[in-house]
Amino acid sequence: FGAIPIISLPLTFTLEASLYMLYLKGLRGNEVSSKDLFTGFNNFKHVAGGMAWMYLWIFIWGLIPIVGIVFAIIKAYSYRFAPFILMTRPEIGATDAIKESMKMTNGIKGRMFWADVFVYIGFAVCVFVLGLFASIPYIGILFSIILFAFVLLYLALSQIFLGLVSASFYENRSSEQSEGTNVVQ
Repeated sequence: FGAIPIISLPLTFTLEASLYMLYLKGLRGNEVSSKDLFTGFNNFKHVAGGMAWMYLWIFIWGLIPIVGIVFAIIKAYSYRFAPFILMTRPEIGATDAIKESMKMTNGIKGRMFWADVFVYIGFAVCVFVLGLFASIPYIGILFSIILFAFVLLYLALSQIFLGLVSASFYENRSSEQSEGTNVVQ
């Protein structure tokens, strides 16, 4: 199905939203199982449509000449909570999920950006240092093996870590908003 985007994209979007919920469930300390990866298919049209709408808007922002990539990155951080909203609140439509995500990320987009950047900078520094040590004659082979193992470990675990960071930001902002709502009532 990968060659047919009309089939593969909705499946990918739904699996991605389910993965976000898997991170949130794990962050909350609940038991996580492999069947949780398919929870988005319970409300397939809603979730796939909402994710497609979100990515369409990020793409449109990216089309702006010269500064489009910057706007697309900013909007990607603005819409970062949309998968969580689509999965946890099925009564909210795609457009409203994006608007709600923009409200929730207001004021924390920079922190989310730097949280992601620090992961990538840390990886780059470690690779650079291990690469320098790998160039030392005779013992360099040991550092080359360590570098290879480190890159494999990073590739295996970085997306899990970044997903948990996103879920943490969502959980913190959700609890802040619910506390604010309780105070107003």
